Amino acid sequence: MATTRKASPTVTPPEELGTTSDLDVPGTSSPSKITDEQIAALVAESTPLAGPTVAPPAVGVDAAGAVTATWRNNVKIDALWTIDETRNAFVRVVGVGWRKIYNGRDGSYQALTTLASQARQTSRPVNLREEADGMIYEIYLW
Repeated sequence: MATTRKASPTVTPPEELGTTSDLDVPGTSSPSKITDEQIAALVAESTPLAGPTVAPPAVGVDAAGAVTATWRNNVKIDALWTIDETRNAFVRVVGVGWRKIYNGRDGSYQALTTLASQARQTSRPVNLREEADGMIYEIYLW
């Protein structure tokens, strides 16, 4: 019987910020910078039989200088990042970059993380609402 060898990770997890004392504030870490080529390599490595079926949409308005919410329609989530801290997760939106998931309540955090994970796993486009603080507050997955 033939055996298959699984590939080992090519990107190491980001270093923790600060120390591990009880005085540190949880939820303050963020993902390290990663290039589009590294994301494409990771996606190709983890899903060798599947690939993107929809071309990335045009980039929407940048919310960094916005005062109100920005809706991003038909965008794809191609990566997720979490760490062992209370409600601290980021998603990488194609053409936009890393955005933090709203972390105000356990229920909403869990629902948004689940939707983002499903969108990443199925390569389905989403509509999402990003507030001026840079966090994602709503995700609609079709």
